[in-house]
Amino acid sequence: MSLETAAETLAKRLASMEYVEIYSHYDADGIASAAIMSIALNRANIAFKLRILPGIHEDDVENPECSLLCDFGASCTGLVESTMIIDHHVPYNTSPNHVNPRSCGEDGETELSAAGCAYLVANALGDNRDLAGLVMLGIIGDNQSISGRNAKIVGDAVANNLINPGRGILMPGRTTKEQIAISLHPFLPNLSGETKKAEAIESACTSKISDDDYTSCILSRIALESDASYQALMNLYGESWSLEREVIQNAHAFTAVVDACGKVGKSGIAYALCCGDASYVDEAWNTAIAHRNHIIEAVKSAEKISETPCIWRVNDASSASDAADVLIESADVPMFVVGRGSASVRVSARAPAGCAVNLEQIMKSAAESCGGSGGGHYSRAGADVPLECENEFLKKLEAAASCT
Repeated sequence: MSLETAAETLAKRLASMEYVEIYSHYDADGIASAAIMSIALNRANIAFKLRILPGIHEDDVENPECSLLCDFGASCTGLVESTMIIDHHVPYNTSPNHVNPRSCGEDGETELSAAGCAYLVANALGDNRDLAGLVMLGIIGDNQSISGRNAKIVGDAVANNLINPGRGILMPGRTTKEQIAISLHPFLPNLSGETKKAEAIESACTSKISDDDYTSCILSRIALESDASYQALMNLYGESWSLEREVIQNAHAFTAVVDACGKVGKSGIAYALCCGDASYVDEAWNTAIAHRNHIIEAVKSAEKISETPCIWRVNDASSASDAADVLIESADVPMFVVGRGSASVRVSARAPAGCAVNLEQIMKSAAESCGGSGGGHYSRAGADVPLECENEFLKKLEAAASCT
C-alpha cells in the first residue's frame, strides 16, 4: 500500500465519524500532529477530544474504536484493528488504519515525521495545505532532513508562500543574548547558561552597521569564547525557515518553544500556539527559557558512569532525553543517558550520524526483558524500566553493545 492510499483510507474512516478521541505525544512532532489533525477535523465538522501524553500504552486508550494516536502507537499491538494511528516509529501494529511511512517503503527516520503523516491525512480529508508550516516542527524537532517526502511538502509550501527559506543563526531566542544563553543545539561550553557572557557578546557586536557584519561578529565571538567542537560551531548558522502563518515565524524557535511547553506539563499552551493563539507567546517563551536552562544544568552536571558502552547519568529522569540530544553532538559512538525517577528509570539512547546500530531494537528487547518498555527510532530510542531493574538493564545494554 502506498502512503497516499494509507492516508486516504484513514481519511475516509475519519470522515465517517462524528467524534474522535485524539492522543498525541508531548514533544514538538506529536503536538504539531495533534494540531494538524484537530484543525482538519474541526473544519470537517467532526467533534474531537484531545489528550497529550509523554507516552502511550494500550490501557491508556479508553475508547480504542474511535481513537486516533499521533506520534506514538506504532508499537501498541494489543489495540483493536479499528484504532487509528499516525506514526513514523518502527511499526509493530498492523492495523489497516495505521499511516506510517515505514510500512509503505518510505523513510520514517529522516524523511517524514508524524506531523508530515498527519498533513497527508488532513489533506486527504479536505484542503488543509495552509497547515504545512506545522510540519516543520516535526522535521526540526525530530532532527530530520529536507529530503524525500519532507522536501515535497516543504517545496509545495514554499510555492504557496506558506514557508519561506533563508539563512541565519539557528539558535532559538528573541534576542541575541537569549540565543546564546539558552543554546542547546549546539551546546556551547562556557556560554550556554551564562547570561552575563551572552549579554557581553551582544553588546560588543551592536556597533556593527549591517546585519551581515552583526551576524559575523556574533559567530566569531562565539567561536572565540566557547570550547564548542567544530561540528557544533558548524550548526550555529545555516538554512532557516520562516513560517508565514504561525504565531512564531522562526521555525527553529517555534519548535523549541512548543517542545519545551509540552515537556514541562504545559501542553495546552503548546497546542494553542500551534492552533494560532498568539496570546500565550510570552508565557510560552518564559517556559522555554526555564526548561532549556534546566537541561543546560543537567548537561553540565552529567556524570559518565561507563566507557563501554558509553553511559551517562543525569540528575533526574525528565532531563534524560534532552540531555542525550545534547551529549550525542560531541560523541562518536552510541551513548545512553540514565535518569532516575521515583519508581522507574528513564534511559535515552542516541547514535551519531552514520552509525548503523539499531537502538530501537536494543532498547525494546532490553527493556521488555526487565519488565519495562522501550522503542523509538534506529538512531534515537528510549526506555522505561522499574527502578529495581536498573542494574540488570544496564548489564543488558553492555551485552548488546559488545555485539555491535
